[in-house]
Amino acid sequence: MRARRIAVILTCVACVICLAPVASAQAPAVRGVTVWLPYWSMSAALGSTLGNADVIGTASPDWYTIAGSSTVQANSGAGDASVISQLRVRGIQVVPLVNESDGMAAFARTLASPARRAAMVRALISIASHPGYAGLDLDFEQMAIDQRHDRGPANQIAATYPAFVAQVCAALHAIHRSCEVTAMPRTTSAPVYWRGELATWVYDYGALGRAADRLQVMAYDDHATNFGPIGPVAPLPWVRQVIAYTRSQTPLGRAELGLGAYGYDWSSPGAGTSLTARQAAQLAAQVGARVRWSPLQGEDYFTYTQGGSRHTVWFENATADSDRAAVAAADGFAGVAIWAAGDEDPRLWPLLRGLRRG
Repeated sequence: MRARRIAVILTCVACVICLAPVASAQAPAVRGVTVWLPYWSMSAALGSTLGNADVIGTASPDWYTIAGSSTVQANSGAGDASVISQLRVRGIQVVPLVNESDGMAAFARTLASPARRAAMVRALISIASHPGYAGLDLDFEQMAIDQRHDRGPANQIAATYPAFVAQVCAALHAIHRSCEVTAMPRTTSAPVYWRGELATWVYDYGALGRAADRLQVMAYDDHATNFGPIGPVAPLPWVRQVIAYTRSQTPLGRAELGLGAYGYDWSSPGAGTSLTARQAAQLAAQVGARVRWSPLQGEDYFTYTQGGSRHTVWFENATADSDRAAVAAADGFAGVAIWAAGDEDPRLWPLLRGLRRG
């Protein structure tokens, strides 16, 4: 999820389609918009969310982490009554995001134990019972990291995580709360390691989509500063693959496409920093760089030299995000989810308003 978070052979006809504008007056409308709110930049995130409340239906503050089977760690500002009140008065549902901090092996052991699994469910329900919350967003990512490629725990999680999610969702529904699940991107049913370390198959889109009220698929970070070559954050051909795979696996009426509102500034492969879409535009102006649009990748980029080092920046601007939202809507997705509120190119909101109208 956090930004600090294979190939397609195209025929000539498909290339023409890929390069064509993805939005049209007849395009299906984007039905729902969720925004994630980072606790470390809550003021900006809240301001952006409230300023665009006519478009946004759900806000998910990054407020909680669960460790072990039942230890809940509250992030800074968790449960802030003022934040909750301001969101709810604008008609925005508050669905806090919950991360998990255990690694793959430890999480696999938790899922294998009925007692520990039940304890984790109870801990999650204790969070969701807050009267200001409409549900929970389970953004479990650490469980997917497998740098050693030890497939045993990964296979165990793949087999047990859907049942655990179904158990959590049933308990949430029993107290009249919604159940959202956020998952890493997949493009194939094969057990592949994305970016060399993430066991994608721990996320069974079909089973998760059936259990949860909403499955939010993170379609970003195909290139990142901590792994692999320099390249676009969410290349459009790759995003289309993520969309196609999701469409083949899960009820699309429950799926949202995750959009990134950020980029990366590389000084060399594997070395760089993350920056928001707003910061990327500001940086380009500061260094006098010309921002270019890649029609193939559907993303902005620019280069500059500083201290004798050549930098390359790729980032998701308003056009990139709205294009991906239009593709998702055309393919039947329920909506989009944006990481993160306050980071986005402000021009995104008028574009999303247009897509909401269809």
